[in-house]
Amino acid sequence: MSTKERIIEKTLELMYQQGYLPTSLGQIMEASGVGKGQLYYYFKSKKDLGLQATETLLARWDQELIEEILRTTKPVQERFAEMLEWVYNFQDQQDSATFYGCPVGNLIVELAAQDGDFRRLLADFMNRWTAAIAELLELLHEDWDQEKIHRQAQQILARIQGSLVLLKLNQDLQVLQEAIEDLKQNYL
Repeated sequence: MSTKERIIEKTLELMYQQGYLPTSLGQIMEASGVGKGQLYYYFKSKKDLGLQATETLLARWDQELIEEILRTTKPVQERFAEMLEWVYNFQDQQDSATFYGCPVGNLIVELAAQDGDFRRLLADFMNRWTAAIAELLELLHEDWDQEKIHRQAQQILARIQGSLVLLKLNQDLQVLQEAIEDLKQNYL
């Protein structure tokens, strides 16, 4: 892993655990083992680093979730179930005893109303995720019109994100598990 990649990875960890705004450049330098000169060699500001870290996270999720699960040639029901399992497994496999919720959802809550650059990145990803879910729903429910498909895709994503907020609040993985089972029953 290059120095730049290590800085981005440590920034992502800190942003996930405590948020973008509370994360200081000093914490990032300490966690990644770099000095101020190295940090500023790769990133011109905290915002530049935060945006690049967010782009890295979204590119990773785009590949793992959208391309490798939702847009494969597997049966539609299997893709939908795998998406839900991916969301669950992301939380279940965290190295911490604390559930921090959804890294993307956390950034949306923290930054979408504050910063247009972050908002655009996050909105673009959420729109791609919604569109990928809509593609599945269109195949599952050929009798639904486009408006209903889009609305249902948004509701699925809202249910996922809402359950992740409740997971973060209650620190109980059962909240997410119940939401996933409910989504499977309602849409498969």
